[in-house]
Amino acid sequence: MVELIKINAGFATIGQGAGPMMVTWKAGLFRKHGLDVDRPPVMGGAKGVVRGLMAGEIQFGNLAAPAPLRANLKGEADVVFLTGGINQQFLVGRPGINSREELTGRKIGTVNDGGIGDALVKFVTAKLDAAGIKGLQEVTIGHGAEAEMDALLSGKVDVVVGTPPECIDAIRHGCKYLIDFAEYGLNYALGGIAGRRDYIEKNPEITRQFVKAYVEGMHRYRTDREFTVDVQADYSGIADRTIAEETYDLTQPGMPRAPYPVVASLQTLLDFMARDLPEARGADAKKFVDDRFIRELEDNGFIDSLGK
Repeated sequence: MVELIKINAGFATIGQGAGPMMVTWKAGLFRKHGLDVDRPPVMGGAKGVVRGLMAGEIQFGNLAAPAPLRANLKGEADVVFLTGGINQQFLVGRPGINSREELTGRKIGTVNDGGIGDALVKFVTAKLDAAGIKGLQEVTIGHGAEAEMDALLSGKVDVVVGTPPECIDAIRHGCKYLIDFAEYGLNYALGGIAGRRDYIEKNPEITRQFVKAYVEGMHRYRTDREFTVDVQADYSGIADRTIAEETYDLTQPGMPRAPYPVVASLQTLLDFMARDLPEARGADAKKFVDDRFIRELEDNGFIDSLGK
């Protein structure tokens, strides 16, 4: 019997983004591909994942892009994306707000934790301003689905950037999707599996095994609704299974067959970050991506074989 290699992995926050990693773990696919991985823990946001990677507490992490890009640019980390992932975002308006055109002079909620939500708040505010919808004001709200819901329903803010499953509950309370960030090419594009560059260089075979397991896990996510919904409800602590079902049905159609990091979208983010971060000016997103392991799996027919 081949001895399994012990490694650790974690993810940033509870939500849809960690779904493929948790499906991979729950389905035993890490073990199938030679790795002994304990149940991946929540690392306290993307910054926590970056800290864990750099400290060697975890070898691979699922996280959104703004925090690792910022840490890389500031010389605080050297982390690269190995895969893309699920990263679906919407601009969600409170009850009574039915279109983006109604947002002039309104209030948008932001957490101010340096995460993807904050980055997208600034991004969409700039896009709306350029479209003539001006004066959208940032208001700090608490972190998490409950705080977001309270801020919307109480009228503290008029709009927030939301993601399933949290935003599904908001829709059930009369809120509306005003913008799908797919409009800007940013869905399924600003997150995924990352690792520390020097670890990957020293351990290419372990990295290869991890990515292979993850790709098979993402295929399982895409093709096994009941199993995936069970896993989503379990790790997210969703008591209402119908929310987990809606999360799946909302996210599954756009999931890529081969989950490459999306360099063009990471570049869009970097170019936007350059407004406030001098280190981002002229930065090339390709420096923060290592997609050779995904390319291998496509070239050797592994990804095609999963559908047979």
